[in-house]
Amino acid sequence: MLPDQKPRTGPDELMRCRDTIQSIPGERDDHNEGTKSDSALAHEVGRALRNDDVVRAIEYDQIDVRVKNGIVHLSGHIVNSSSQSRIMNAIRTLPGILDIHNNLVLDEKLTLEVATSLAPLEHSYDCKFFTGASHGILSLNGIVSNEDVKMLAEKYAAGNPNVRGVVNNVRVLGSELVPQDQPFLQPVIGETIYFLDGISGIVKQVIINPHNRRVTAMAVQGIFDEQRNELPSLSDGKTRRSEQIVTVPMDLVRYLTKASGFLDINSTDRDQCRDFDTASFYKPNSDWVPPYPYCPNDVLFPVEYQTEYVQVTYAPQQFLFKETLEGTSFKEQFFANDSLGG
Repeated sequence: MLPDQKPRTGPDELMRCRDTIQSIPGERDDHNEGTKSDSALAHEVGRALRNDDVVRAIEYDQIDVRVKNGIVHLSGHIVNSSSQSRIMNAIRTLPGILDIHNNLVLDEKLTLEVATSLAPLEHSYDCKFFTGASHGILSLNGIVSNEDVKMLAEKYAAGNPNVRGVVNNVRVLGSELVPQDQPFLQPVIGETIYFLDGISGIVKQVIINPHNRRVTAMAVQGIFDEQRNELPSLSDGKTRRSEQIVTVPMDLVRYLTKASGFLDINSTDRDQCRDFDTASFYKPNSDWVPPYPYCPNDVLFPVEYQTEYVQVTYAPQQFLFKETLEGTSFKEQFFANDSLGG
Protein backbone atom coordinates (compact mmCIF):
# COMPACT_ATOMS: atom_id res chain seq x y z
CA MET A 1 0.00 0.00 0.00
CA LEU A 2 1.12 3.55 -0.55
CA PRO A 3 2.10 5.12 2.77
CA ASP A 4 -0.52 7.39 4.31
CA GLN A 5 0.32 10.99 5.01
CA LYS A 6 2.17 11.40 8.27
CA PRO A 7 0.55 13.45 11.05
CA ARG A 8 1.08 17.18 11.03
CA THR A 9 4.11 18.40 12.90
CA GLY A 10 1.97 20.17 15.49
CA PRO A 11 -1.68 20.74 16.45
CA ASP A 12 -1.53 24.40 15.38
CA GLU A 13 0.44 23.92 12.16
CA LEU A 14 -2.42 25.31 10.04
CA MET A 15 -3.16 28.11 12.49
CA ARG A 16 -2.21 30.50 9.67
CA CYS A 17 -5.28 29.24 7.81
CA ARG A 18 -7.64 29.76 10.73
CA ASP A 19 -6.48 33.05 12.19
CA THR A 20 -5.05 36.26 10.74
CA ILE A 21 -5.10 38.45 13.83
CA GLN A 22 -1.49 39.61 13.37
CA SER A 23 -2.22 41.07 9.95
CA ILE A 24 -4.64 43.72 11.24
CA PRO A 25 -2.67 46.91 12.04
CA GLY A 26 -3.38 48.41 15.43
CA GLU A 27 -5.73 45.66 16.55
CA ARG A 28 -6.24 45.28 20.28
CA ASP A 29 -5.75 41.77 21.60
CA ASP A 30 -6.58 39.79 24.71
CA HIS A 31 -3.36 40.40 26.64
CA ASN A 32 -3.24 42.23 29.88
CA GLU A 33 -3.63 45.95 29.38
CA GLY A 34 -0.29 47.63 28.69
CA THR A 35 1.22 44.78 26.68
CA LYS A 36 2.05 45.14 23.01
CA SER A 37 -0.59 44.24 20.48
CA ASP A 38 -0.17 41.04 18.48
CA SER A 39 0.12 43.16 15.35
CA ALA A 40 3.03 45.14 16.81
CA LEU A 41 4.76 41.96 17.97
CA ALA A 42 4.40 40.41 14.52
CA HIS A 43 6.04 43.45 12.95
CA GLU A 44 8.89 43.26 15.47
CA VAL A 45 9.42 39.57 14.74
CA GLY A 46 9.58 40.31 11.04
CA ARG A 47 12.09 43.10 11.60
CA ALA A 48 14.25 40.88 13.82
CA LEU A 49 14.37 38.21 11.11
CA ARG A 50 15.27 40.76 8.44
CA ASN A 51 18.08 42.09 10.60
CA ASP A 52 19.83 38.72 10.48
CA ASP A 53 21.81 38.77 7.23
CA VAL A 54 21.72 35.00 6.73
CA VAL A 55 18.01 34.63 7.50
CA ARG A 56 17.16 37.60 5.28
CA ALA A 57 19.14 36.21 2.34
CA ILE A 58 18.05 32.56 2.54
CA GLU A 59 14.97 32.03 4.66
CA TYR A 60 12.93 35.20 5.18
CA ASP A 61 10.57 34.82 2.21
CA GLN A 62 9.81 31.23 3.18
CA ILE A 63 8.63 31.94 6.73
CA ASP A 64 5.07 32.73 7.79
CA VAL A 65 4.76 34.59 11.11
CA ARG A 66 1.52 34.76 13.10
CA VAL A 67 1.11 36.15 16.60
CA LYS A 68 -1.89 35.49 18.83
CA ASN A 69 -2.14 36.37 22.51
CA GLY A 70 1.60 37.03 22.61
CA ILE A 71 2.47 33.60 21.22
CA VAL A 72 4.48 33.51 18.00
CA HIS A 73 3.51 30.81 15.49
CA LEU A 74 6.09 30.03 12.81
CA SER A 75 5.38 27.97 9.69
CA GLY A 76 7.13 27.46 6.38
CA HIS A 77 10.27 25.75 5.11
CA ILE A 78 13.90 26.43 5.97
CA VAL A 79 17.20 24.79 5.04
CA ASN A 80 18.62 23.32 8.24
CA SER A 81 18.96 23.41 12.02
CA SER A 82 21.53 26.20 11.81
CA SER A 83 18.94 28.48 10.23
CA GLN A 84 16.42 27.40 12.82
CA SER A 85 18.77 28.38 15.63
CA ARG A 86 19.34 31.82 14.11
CA ILE A 87 15.59 32.35 13.76
CA MET A 88 14.81 31.28 17.30
CA ASN A 89 17.64 33.35 18.76
CA ALA A 90 16.47 36.45 16.91
CA ILE A 91 12.92 36.10 18.24
CA ARG A 92 13.84 35.22 21.82
CA THR A 93 15.51 38.59 22.28
CA LEU A 94 12.23 40.45 21.77
CA PRO A 95 10.34 41.67 24.84
CA GLY A 96 6.67 40.76 25.10
CA ILE A 97 6.93 37.31 23.47
CA LEU A 98 5.22 34.78 25.74
CA ASP A 99 6.05 31.64 23.76
CA ILE A 100 7.13 30.40 20.32
CA HIS A 101 5.33 27.59 18.51
CA ASN A 102 7.80 26.42 15.91
CA ASN A 103 6.26 24.51 12.98
CA LEU A 104 9.09 25.22 10.54
CA VAL A 105 10.04 22.27 8.33
CA LEU A 106 13.77 21.65 7.85
CA ASP A 107 14.97 20.50 4.44
CA GLU A 108 17.58 18.25 6.01
CA LYS A 109 14.93 16.45 8.07
CA LEU A 110 12.46 16.27 5.17
CA THR A 111 15.08 14.73 2.88
CA LEU A 112 15.78 12.01 5.44
CA GLU A 113 12.08 11.29 5.97
CA VAL A 114 11.42 10.89 2.25
CA ALA A 115 14.54 8.75 1.77
CA THR A 116 13.29 6.46 4.55
CA SER A 117 9.83 6.17 2.95
CA LEU A 118 11.44 5.17 -0.36
CA ALA A 119 13.47 2.36 1.21
CA PRO A 120 10.78 -0.32 0.66
CA LEU A 121 10.74 0.49 -3.06
CA GLU A 122 14.52 0.32 -3.26
CA HIS A 123 14.48 -3.06 -1.57
CA SER A 124 11.60 -4.46 -3.64
CA TYR A 125 12.80 -3.23 -7.02
CA ASP A 126 16.56 -3.42 -6.52
CA CYS A 127 17.19 0.27 -7.23
CA LYS A 128 18.50 3.40 -5.53
CA PHE A 129 16.88 6.83 -5.23
CA PHE A 130 18.61 10.10 -4.42
CA THR A 131 16.61 12.89 -2.84
CA GLY A 132 17.20 16.51 -1.99
CA ALA A 133 14.97 19.33 -0.79
CA SER A 134 15.03 23.09 -1.29
CA HIS A 135 12.52 24.87 0.95
CA GLY A 136 10.22 21.89 0.79
CA ILE A 137 10.48 21.30 -2.96
CA LEU A 138 11.71 17.73 -3.31
CA SER A 139 14.01 16.58 -6.12
CA LEU A 140 13.83 12.87 -6.84
CA ASN A 141 16.64 11.22 -8.82
CA GLY A 142 17.85 7.73 -9.70
CA ILE A 143 17.47 4.98 -12.30
CA VAL A 144 14.65 2.43 -12.39
CA SER A 145 13.53 -0.37 -14.70
CA ASN A 146 10.25 1.08 -15.93
CA GLU A 147 7.77 3.95 -15.74
CA ASP A 148 5.62 2.19 -13.13
CA VAL A 149 8.40 2.24 -10.53
CA LYS A 150 9.17 5.87 -11.37
CA MET A 151 5.56 6.87 -10.70
CA LEU A 152 5.41 4.80 -7.51
CA ALA A 153 8.47 6.64 -6.20
CA GLU A 154 6.79 9.97 -6.94
CA LYS A 155 3.66 8.94 -5.04
CA TYR A 156 5.69 7.70 -2.07
CA ALA A 157 7.59 10.99 -1.88
CA ALA A 158 4.37 12.98 -2.16
CA GLY A 159 2.92 10.97 0.73
CA ASN A 160 4.83 13.19 3.14
CA PRO A 161 2.54 16.17 3.97
CA ASN A 162 5.54 18.44 4.50
CA VAL A 163 6.59 18.10 0.85
CA ARG A 164 5.52 21.14 -1.16
CA GLY A 165 5.93 19.32 -4.47
CA VAL A 166 7.96 16.60 -6.16
CA VAL A 167 10.23 17.25 -9.13
CA ASN A 168 10.65 13.76 -10.59
CA ASN A 169 13.99 13.42 -12.38
CA VAL A 170 14.14 9.64 -12.11
CA ARG A 171 15.31 8.03 -15.36
CA VAL A 172 13.95 4.80 -16.78
CA LEU A 173 16.74 2.39 -17.74
CA GLY A 174 17.39 2.46 -21.48
CA SER A 175 15.71 5.81 -22.08
CA GLU A 176 17.01 9.35 -22.10
CA LEU A 177 16.10 11.67 -19.26
CA VAL A 178 13.79 14.39 -20.53
CA PRO A 179 14.24 17.49 -18.34
CA GLN A 180 10.99 18.91 -17.00
CA ASP A 181 10.35 22.17 -18.84
CA GLN A 182 7.61 23.25 -16.46
CA PRO A 183 9.11 25.10 -13.47
CA PHE A 184 7.75 24.60 -9.98
CA LEU A 185 5.11 27.30 -9.48
CA GLN A 186 2.80 28.09 -6.58
CA PRO A 187 0.49 31.04 -7.32
CA VAL A 188 -0.60 32.90 -4.21
CA ILE A 189 -4.30 32.89 -3.43
CA GLY A 190 -5.60 36.41 -4.04
CA GLU A 191 -2.77 37.57 -6.31
CA THR A 192 -3.48 39.31 -9.61
CA ILE A 193 -2.92 37.46 -12.88
CA TYR A 194 -2.55 39.49 -16.12
CA PHE A 195 -3.37 38.31 -19.64
CA LEU A 196 -1.47 39.61 -22.67
CA ASP A 197 -4.36 41.91 -23.58
CA GLY A 198 -4.17 43.64 -20.22
CA ILE A 199 -7.21 41.94 -18.70
CA SER A 200 -6.61 40.66 -15.19
CA GLY A 201 -8.16 38.33 -12.65
CA ILE A 202 -7.58 37.09 -9.11
CA VAL A 203 -6.42 33.61 -8.11
CA LYS A 204 -9.25 31.96 -6.16
CA GLN A 205 -8.08 28.34 -5.92
CA VAL A 206 -5.36 26.04 -7.23
CA ILE A 207 -5.68 22.63 -8.87
CA ILE A 208 -3.10 20.15 -7.60
CA ASN A 209 -1.96 16.75 -8.82
CA PRO A 210 -2.22 14.61 -5.64
CA HIS A 211 0.51 12.26 -6.90
CA ASN A 212 3.21 14.93 -6.77
CA ARG A 213 1.53 17.83 -4.88
CA ARG A 214 2.33 20.25 -7.71
CA VAL A 215 -0.03 22.94 -8.97
CA THR A 216 -1.21 22.11 -12.48
CA ALA A 217 -3.74 24.93 -12.94
CA MET A 218 -5.38 27.85 -11.14
CA ALA A 219 -8.94 29.13 -10.96
CA VAL A 220 -8.85 32.84 -11.84
CA GLN A 221 -11.82 35.14 -11.24
CA GLY A 222 -12.38 38.30 -13.27
CA ILE A 223 -14.27 39.98 -16.09
CA PHE A 224 -13.21 38.42 -19.38
CA ASP A 225 -13.91 38.92 -23.11
CA GLU A 226 -17.69 38.99 -23.74
CA GLN A 227 -18.32 39.65 -20.05
CA ARG A 228 -16.73 43.07 -20.48
CA ASN A 229 -19.59 44.06 -22.82
CA GLU A 230 -21.60 44.70 -19.71
CA LEU A 231 -25.35 45.17 -19.70
CA PRO A 232 -26.83 48.33 -18.14
CA SER A 233 -28.69 47.88 -14.89
CA LEU A 234 -32.45 48.21 -14.75
CA SER A 235 -32.93 51.73 -13.37
CA ASP A 236 -29.80 53.65 -12.43
CA GLY A 237 -28.20 53.55 -15.87
CA LYS A 238 -24.96 52.23 -14.39
CA THR A 239 -23.14 49.23 -15.71
CA ARG A 240 -23.56 45.91 -13.98
CA ARG A 241 -20.24 44.10 -13.85
CA SER A 242 -20.43 40.34 -14.19
CA GLU A 243 -17.51 38.19 -13.10
CA GLN A 244 -16.65 34.64 -14.03
CA ILE A 245 -13.98 32.07 -13.20
CA VAL A 246 -11.67 30.49 -15.74
CA THR A 247 -9.21 27.62 -15.38
CA VAL A 248 -5.66 28.57 -16.38
CA PRO A 249 -3.06 25.78 -16.83
CA MET A 250 0.30 26.57 -15.25
CA ASP A 251 2.14 25.96 -18.53
CA LEU A 252 0.59 29.23 -19.78
CA VAL A 253 2.37 31.27 -17.09
CA ARG A 254 5.13 33.48 -18.45
CA TYR A 255 6.23 35.00 -15.14
CA LEU A 256 5.05 34.64 -11.56
CA THR A 257 5.88 36.41 -8.31
CA LYS A 258 4.14 36.49 -4.92
CA ALA A 259 2.37 39.70 -5.94
CA SER A 260 1.35 39.11 -9.56
CA GLY A 261 1.58 36.80 -12.54
CA PHE A 262 1.69 37.23 -16.31
CA LEU A 263 0.32 34.83 -18.92
CA ASP A 264 1.30 34.03 -22.50
CA ILE A 265 -2.28 34.24 -23.81
CA ASN A 266 -5.08 36.77 -24.24
CA SER A 267 -8.22 36.54 -22.15
CA THR A 268 -10.14 35.57 -25.31
CA ASP A 269 -8.05 32.43 -25.95
CA ARG A 270 -10.70 30.06 -24.64
CA ASP A 271 -9.26 27.01 -26.33
CA GLN A 272 -6.47 27.21 -23.76
CA CYS A 273 -8.19 29.06 -20.93
CA ARG A 274 -11.61 27.52 -20.28
CA ASP A 275 -14.55 28.40 -18.08
CA PHE A 276 -14.26 26.85 -14.64
CA ASP A 277 -16.40 23.72 -14.42
CA THR A 278 -17.09 22.48 -10.89
CA ALA A 279 -17.81 19.01 -12.26
CA SER A 280 -14.17 18.75 -13.37
CA PHE A 281 -12.77 19.01 -9.83
CA TYR A 282 -13.35 17.76 -6.31
CA LYS A 283 -12.19 18.66 -2.82
CA PRO A 284 -9.48 16.57 -1.10
CA ASN A 285 -10.40 14.50 1.92
CA SER A 286 -10.47 16.40 5.20
CA ASP A 287 -7.39 14.54 6.47
CA TRP A 288 -5.27 15.53 3.45
CA VAL A 289 -2.75 18.23 4.37
CA PRO A 290 -2.21 20.79 1.57
CA PRO A 291 1.33 21.81 0.61
CA TYR A 292 2.59 25.03 2.14
CA PRO A 293 1.48 27.80 1.77
CA TYR A 294 -2.03 26.63 0.89
CA CYS A 295 -4.99 26.05 3.19
CA PRO A 296 -7.53 23.22 2.79
CA ASN A 297 -10.14 25.37 1.03
CA ASP A 298 -7.55 26.64 -1.48
CA VAL A 299 -7.04 23.26 -3.17
CA LEU A 300 -8.97 21.17 -5.68
CA PHE A 301 -8.07 17.86 -7.37
CA PRO A 302 -8.82 17.00 -11.02
CA VAL A 303 -11.83 14.70 -11.11
CA GLU A 304 -9.90 11.95 -12.94
CA TYR A 305 -8.08 11.19 -9.67
CA GLN A 306 -11.34 10.62 -7.81
CA THR A 307 -12.11 7.33 -9.53
CA GLU A 308 -8.51 6.19 -9.65
CA TYR A 309 -7.39 3.48 -7.25
CA VAL A 310 -4.99 5.75 -5.39
CA GLN A 311 -4.07 3.31 -2.63
CA VAL A 312 -2.03 1.16 -4.99
CA THR A 313 -0.76 -2.17 -3.74
CA TYR A 314 2.66 -2.49 -5.30
CA ALA A 315 3.59 -6.05 -6.15
CA PRO A 316 7.23 -6.66 -7.00
CA GLN A 317 6.34 -9.69 -9.10
CA GLN A 318 4.45 -7.41 -11.50
CA PHE A 319 7.44 -5.18 -12.17
CA LEU A 320 10.39 -7.49 -11.69
CA PHE A 321 13.67 -6.23 -13.08
CA LYS A 322 15.09 -8.27 -15.92
CA GLU A 323 18.77 -8.88 -16.10
CA THR A 324 19.98 -6.14 -18.44
CA LEU A 325 23.29 -7.87 -19.00
CA GLU A 326 23.80 -11.59 -18.75
CA GLY A 327 25.06 -12.53 -15.30
CA THR A 328 25.00 -8.93 -14.02
CA SER A 329 22.26 -7.51 -11.82
CA PHE A 330 20.77 -4.06 -12.29
CA LYS A 331 22.24 -2.91 -8.97
CA GLU A 332 25.75 -3.98 -9.98
CA GLN A 333 25.48 -2.17 -13.32
CA PHE A 334 24.04 0.94 -11.70
CA PHE A 335 26.69 1.33 -9.05
CA ALA A 336 29.47 0.48 -11.47
CA ASN A 337 28.57 3.69 -13.31
CA ASP A 338 27.25 5.71 -10.40
CA SER A 339 27.64 9.41 -11.14
CA LEU A 340 24.95 10.45 -8.64
CA GLY A 341 26.88 9.83 -5.44
CA GLY A 342 25.44 8.29 -2.30
